[in-house]
Amino acid sequence: MKKILILCGSGRRHGNSEKLADTFIKGAALHNKISKITLANKKIAPCCNCNYCQDHNGECAIKDNMQEIITALQNNDILVLCSPVYYLGFSAQLKTVIDRTYAESAIGRKIQSTILLSVSGKKDVFVSDCMINAYQQLCEYLGFQNIGIISAKGFENLNDIENSQILIDAFELGKSII
Repeated sequence: MKKILILCGSGRRHGNSEKLADTFIKGAALHNKISKITLANKKIAPCCNCNYCQDHNGECAIKDNMQEIITALQNNDILVLCSPVYYLGFSAQLKTVIDRTYAESAIGRKIQSTILLSVSGKKDVFVSDCMINAYQQLCEYLGFQNIGIISAKGFENLNDIENSQILIDAFELGKSII
């Protein structure tokens, strides 16, 4: 059994991205322990590049909800990044968290494997490919193994994703993690 952490990076609760994540969770929960953190209601400031964390065993100088996320990262095996595509990349909420994991580099990253779940309002492949490229570069830079990408395209409006094939794909990806 793996321990899987899902970070839902949408600023909108119960939108298409979170529905994609929840469907993935239903599949993954069949064989794994799941933790989900929704960033929409978290207070997380951007990294200020002070390097305090590097001199203080991973402790960040900024006191906010990021401590909870660093603890969760240290207590899980697989990280699922779930985000709408905002201007060709991760949402601001998720990008802020990614930047702040710099503090974790001082104590060593426990996560070895990652999954990307993304939702784009546009059907244009270029839009989602930019985010996928950023994700793949992040995996390479941090030494993470990519174990899956679900890229939902053309889901602009709330609830557009309902009853779509992409939800079946997300469930099956989750179920495949054993």
